[in-house]
Amino acid sequence: MKRNIFIIASMVVLLAGCRQKSDNVLNYAYQDNMAFGEASKSYAAKFDVFWQGMNANYALWDFEEAQGLDWDAVYDEYYPKFKALDEQQTAVTDAQLQSLLEEVAAPLHDGHLAIQIQNHATGNFVAVLPSKLRKQKERPEEYAAASALNPTLYYYTTTGDLLARKEASTNTMYAAMRAVLAYIVPIMEELNQKASRTEEEEALLTLYMTVYYGLESVVAIQNQRGMAAAVTAYNELALRYEYAQIPGLDRVSPALNEMQFAIEYGLFKGNIAYLRFNGFKLTAFLNPAATDALFGTDRSASTQAVIDDIADTWRAWFNAIQEHQKAGDLGGVIIDVRSNGGGYLNDFRYVIGALVPSGGFLNCKARFKRGTGRYDYSPVMPQEMLTMDEEHVTVTAPIAVLCNCNSVSMAEHTSMGAKLLDNGRLIGTRTHGGFCALTDGEGYTNNYSGYVGVQNTTPVFCYIPQEVAITLDDKIIEGYGIEPDIEVPFNTTLWAGGEGPDNQINRALEYIRTGN
Repeated sequence: MKRNIFIIASMVVLLAGCRQKSDNVLNYAYQDNMAFGEASKSYAAKFDVFWQGMNANYALWDFEEAQGLDWDAVYDEYYPKFKALDEQQTAVTDAQLQSLLEEVAAPLHDGHLAIQIQNHATGNFVAVLPSKLRKQKERPEEYAAASALNPTLYYYTTTGDLLARKEASTNTMYAAMRAVLAYIVPIMEELNQKASRTEEEEALLTLYMTVYYGLESVVAIQNQRGMAAAVTAYNELALRYEYAQIPGLDRVSPALNEMQFAIEYGLFKGNIAYLRFNGFKLTAFLNPAATDALFGTDRSASTQAVIDDIADTWRAWFNAIQEHQKAGDLGGVIIDVRSNGGGYLNDFRYVIGALVPSGGFLNCKARFKRGTGRYDYSPVMPQEMLTMDEEHVTVTAPIAVLCNCNSVSMAEHTSMGAKLLDNGRLIGTRTHGGFCALTDGEGYTNNYSGYVGVQNTTPVFCYIPQEVAITLDDKIIEGYGIEPDIEVPFNTTLWAGGEGPDNQINRALEYIRTGN
């Protein structure tokens, strides 16, 4: 009998020590009612999902602790504050929820981390990027300058410093609209000025005015409902008036338009090859399999023309390097990743990987999240970046990579590449501090990281990197970034929105031409 009493007492103790549900087994990666149901109507439950999801999926807890963050203490401090929102007599405003979420998120260092919570009182989502908060607080002037910068070689075309220049972009819908307006507006003005018009002229004016107002409607749709809806409306307009054969009024690829990719090549005097692009999306245009997967195999002539133009711009840079390195008169290479938000890891092969030997480039080390326990990490492993497989020269001339505090992710891997090259220099200001790599939702079950929830759908959403990237000298640089070899703050006054010289480009040219 005593033995039975002991067993029952033991069971009571065990049951008392368990929670009603195990948060670790909940699937936070998808729209799961068990995980998110209560959070749809409670701020405290939203915070609980956020805290538990981060606890199980975030890969930087040891680093955060070293920076002084106690995640358990965060729960104890902020759960009551979110619970107080549930008990508030007046409706919780988006500003209230935003402010509280910023308080919670501000200490987190991961450079990619994005957090979104829905305010069920308004139906709106509020979002926080901890790294943006950190830059605005710690580097406000530098952040303002970087955010205003859209690098361009326009000024150097006016000074005669360029031997060649080529640029391309995927802003296809607005480019098409500009082409249409450039064609129809002069004709409309001419017809409007006529004292009398023939029947055919009247019909033509009516047609062009209808198209003109249709384009105005597309812009309004873009402002109200976003770019995807605007592209759909534009394509419907193009299809409706296809019979009129108006130059530029061609359907555009939604996938191509969504890319919002821009690239620019220039060859400075002394055969210094410059390349700038606003995001690492080169694989989409240079790898045939990726191009077909993204844009389809039955794509329009106008879509193919844009793809070819972008690919040709990159090839102009690559071919110039090949030609002048072989001839022995390559002055150097400039890669401009300032205000570049990152993208495909595979793009490394087309940038730094196009300048170094084939066979891979050891850029950093990495470890992965490998379980739902807070410290379930993989061993640290070497991480090689892809280099170009096809035959190409190895660049021995000086290589300069330009960076700033908005150089993120793949822009930082490229920046790190420059620092690791004997003939490379990183020039500008310290990078963003988002060195870790990302994953898509499908990778969640392998890596236990990547997502908490579904963006714009579940009451809570977090975008979390799948790995922690570590420098070759064993440092985690999340939230801090990569220091340049040559520090040069950007001079916005001198630049004058692109009308004047770019002092950071000038410093790269100086390094290449003098070695200092």
